[in-house]
Amino acid sequence: MRRLAVLALCLLLGSCGYHLAGTGRGVVPKDVQVLQVVGAGNQLRFMRNWQNYLRAHARYDVVSATSGEKADAQLQVDTLKESLAPIIYDTNGIASVDRMTLSGGVSLWQDGKQIWSSGTISVYEDVDVSGGPASIESAKVRIRSDLETQWMRQAWLKLSSDF
Repeated sequence: MRRLAVLALCLLLGSCGYHLAGTGRGVVPKDVQVLQVVGAGNQLRFMRNWQNYLRAHARYDVVSATSGEKADAQLQVDTLKESLAPIIYDTNGIASVDRMTLSGGVSLWQDGKQIWSSGTISVYEDVDVSGGPASIESAKVRIRSDLETQWMRQAWLKLSSDF
């Protein structure tokens, strides 16, 4: 009886479309063995980190646009846009917390045709701006780095999901 219950549960999970994101190839076609990563703008450090992130997670080879290697498809990364907007003010009307947002998207191209697009991926974190200029700038640099990591994770989840 217990085995039947376990079997029924497994069948129910499979029938409802439940799956683990990131366990397969996602939207990358099965015939793609080498994926070239192309970025817009001058985001060299971010692109290097993004390629390393993909290499650590993907089930296919990931190469940069400058490598000269032949690729089966291209993953194009939009220039990431950063915005900073005040969200909390003190009693004097002076901003005490800003929200830093990082947004952009990725698209998958094969044979010169777009086959998938993530849409806009946005991540945000709040910055306490009540300290001095040096501490505020230091916080912004740290938060920008954190946001880039969060953005890469969100982009990977979209890319590796079959939805």
